[in-house]
Amino acid sequence: MSLAGVEGLASVGYVNFLAGIGLAAWARGTGRSALLWLIFGWVLAPVAGLVMLFLQKRRDPAPEVSVFPQTGRSDLLSVRKDVI
Repeated sequence: MSLAGVEGLASVGYVNFLAGIGLAAWARGTGRSALLWLIFGWVLAPVAGLVMLFLQKRRDPAPEVSVFPQTGRSDLLSVRKDVI
């Protein structure tokens, strides 16, 4: 195998590792095993991404929860008078 082929494999492995880290973070946020998804994403990144999307679609949608409490009327725009 030539040196260019080895460098190509190294870059593919690096990209797959980054995809595995992304999938692991996503899995951790949804309550799944981060280590399993890191390894699965590192070895088979495109397949793991599709499986994660499929599993995410099957979940029931989360209820609409706002971080900010609803205060006042939502149809009014608040503007400070000292801003010109």
